[in-house]
Amino acid sequence: MNLARVTAAILICLSLATPASAEGSTPFARIAEDERNQPQALQVAIANYGLNSGDRQIRVDLVSAIHIGDKAYYAGLNERFKTYDALLYELIAPKDTVVGRDGSDPKGFISNTQVTMKNLLDLSFQLDEIDYSARNFVHADLSPEELSQSMQERGESVYVYFWRLFYASMNQYARDPLGLGEMKKVSSMLSAGTDNTFKVLLAYELVEPKNYQAILGEDADSAVIGARNQRAIDVLREQLRSGKRNIAIFYGVAHMPDLEQRLTQQLGFAWLNSTWIDAWQLDDGPDDQAAR
Repeated sequence: MNLARVTAAILICLSLATPASAEGSTPFARIAEDERNQPQALQVAIANYGLNSGDRQIRVDLVSAIHIGDKAYYAGLNERFKTYDALLYELIAPKDTVVGRDGSDPKGFISNTQVTMKNLLDLSFQLDEIDYSARNFVHADLSPEELSQSMQERGESVYVYFWRLFYASMNQYARDPLGLGEMKKVSSMLSAGTDNTFKVLLAYELVEPKNYQAILGEDADSAVIGARNQRAIDVLREQLRSGKRNIAIFYGVAHMPDLEQRLTQQLGFAWLNSTWIDAWQLDDGPDDQAAR
């Protein structure tokens, strides 16, 4: 098995996956390519949803997160987040946890692994870059105890995810044991003079939906996706009852297809449009945050 496939499987298991959307749902991640089919950026979507409630027009944005990304990606998000009445964010932590920006906040195994990955890929870490001290930030996730209980109720565990990761990696290898598909991408990138081949290969692996589905399972039934997404929707209801009209949910992009389904089916919102932003710059150009 090659390193890009194994790394992609690990990132998916750490909720860094960028799956293609299910049929009929809004896309939330893609690889932007130029006219020569050369990769330019790993992009994520900010999807806008609307609801008319009496004389009020309410907007909710699903802001797709990549937990390791370019500095410019996070800088752009920090500016955008200032425009919302409330910003609902994911973080498996006790309800009153305060996330600092001085590097002193405690990090568990998953966060430490993500830090290792960001160093490997020369990227930045979300918890170090996003300003969680902003007054409009609202915690909208489970505590570690609640997540553990939810996993127990569903028969899930760290071992379950480990074996899913193992078998998903083996299935990837069985589909293309010689890596012929990747060899074509490598050849194309080398001919174009690209020197970040591993990062590009990893980006393409991350947007492969089969990888994501094999490891995390059915969204609605899982603790990692379904239970946490329902908490976000419950907190959204509270914010709507308090009179907020312009709200964002900032969650990992792997959560977004299921979150969209809950937002539209439970609360009656309708998709309006999407904006694409660069999370990883994949070409050799400047590290910018331009929406494409």
